[in-house]
Amino acid sequence: MRRVMAAAVVGGLVLGGVTATSAFAATAAKTTTRTATKTKAITSATAGQAAMKTVVYHGYEFQVPASWPVYRLDQHPATCVRYDVHAVYLGTPGANMQCPVGLIGRTQTVSVIPSTAAATGSGSEITDQGEQPDGVGGTESRPLPAVGGAVTTNASQHELRVALGAASLRATILATYGTDPAVVQQVLGTLRAAPAGAPETAQSVPSQALSQPSAERSATNPSGAAVSRESAPVQESAPVQESAPVQESAAAKKPAAPKKPAAKKKPAAATTTSWRGLPPNWPIQIVQPPAFHPVSGFDACTAPSLATMRVWRQKYAAVGIYIGGVNDACAYGNLSASWIKSAASMGWGMLPAYVGPQSPCWEWSGPGARIVPSKAAAEGVSAGEGAVSDAKLFGLSLGSPIYYDMEAYGDSPSCVATVLTFLGAWDRTVAASGYVTGVYSSQDSGIRNMQAAVMAKTAGFTAPDALWIALWDDDATLADGTLSWPLDERSKQYLGNATGTVGGITLSIDDDIVGGPMAW
Repeated sequence: MRRVMAAAVVGGLVLGGVTATSAFAATAAKTTTRTATKTKAITSATAGQAAMKTVVYHGYEFQVPASWPVYRLDQHPATCVRYDVHAVYLGTPGANMQCPVGLIGRTQTVSVIPSTAAATGSGSEITDQGEQPDGVGGTESRPLPAVGGAVTTNASQHELRVALGAASLRATILATYGTDPAVVQQVLGTLRAAPAGAPETAQSVPSQALSQPSAERSATNPSGAAVSRESAPVQESAPVQESAPVQESAAAKKPAAPKKPAAKKKPAAATTTSWRGLPPNWPIQIVQPPAFHPVSGFDACTAPSLATMRVWRQKYAAVGIYIGGVNDACAYGNLSASWIKSAASMGWGMLPAYVGPQSPCWEWSGPGARIVPSKAAAEGVSAGEGAVSDAKLFGLSLGSPIYYDMEAYGDSPSCVATVLTFLGAWDRTVAASGYVTGVYSSQDSGIRNMQAAVMAKTAGFTAPDALWIALWDDDATLADGTLSWPLDERSKQYLGNATGTVGGITLSIDDDIVGGPMAW
């Protein structure tokens, strides 16, 4: 479902490949006056201090590390707004962003989203489907007198926001971070009105740069050799066959006993299909359970436009959507409560996924939050509360499923125990709020470990109501005789990093076969 771009951290705060020091704020404070003809890069004479550049857009200016690329969404609306690589995004994201699948994790990014009705949530684009949710648990952390606003911190989503309310310059600035907000806090501290006539910053890299996957969706073992993220196909249970009659040995055979005279036949008793004791003239209705019919589905990094969903409904009936979490790497795009309602009216079922903290032995070294083993239960509760809040903000009614996205991880006993404790706490929290619980994970890690925990009745683990199995065997079937969950509680991602085209519209997707619960 998701993968990340590897990033090396060598102490300090990573600023797109350079390290920030406490001198950053002091340097930024001295740069309140600039020429209106060019963007300056401020290089400190102090060893190790980051080189900075000024970004000007929509009447404002701020400073970011010089190595961060700048993308003009107003000029290149198909650019994917992603949070797993350092970048600055200027403008409202387009309705048809071209995002690769396989993204997960967050690092430092800044987006300036102009709007007369700017929303303030993750990927807070305004589209023809309506406003995005306002985020969860935001608290004001510091004022910004220079622009008459304040920074609001949303720790559950690893976001900082500034709502700029000037009548002619209304906008939202959204900043994301990985494990430490200090860098983007410092960036937002340099925010101020741009000098009159200052030219806006141009796009600094080709528009297609962010359209490529950040990494192959495969794990790397300690020796450095690439290994498949998914397991080999699970062998289906052989169909049960009737046993052939057992042949007795000649020695075991006994002489046949003489036949008794045939008993006199009694009149056949009247037969009835009604319950015993009910009058024979009562009407009878035999109700058969509905036939099980899984449907074809797909998941993409960001929600396509409703126009695309209308066309793609010719082939698919289910779609995976990402509703939040500290490791959700793509902007929401078109996703909103009204988008979900409109898609449901077309006959789409949805698999809402929440991408929270990952295993401490997560099989990737890129940006992203990981579970702290000593806090696994508490963090599971917190993630559950965040998932429920996001589900409500998107208008998902009680009884809808929420799937936790737990990517592939190692098999050390301590790591497995941490994941099971976390998922158990997450499950109980979500279920207590009235939602159906599900877990997306690799067949070789999360699914296998949860099945073992169910069989062993592992303390602290509560099994989810449904599974979303990542098993890239290119086999669109849910059959697997080894799982405790019945077919109507399973979905399967059977093909990853695929490209699909329906009605002339092409998307980067994962393919799914869906038999488990969906939101409508």
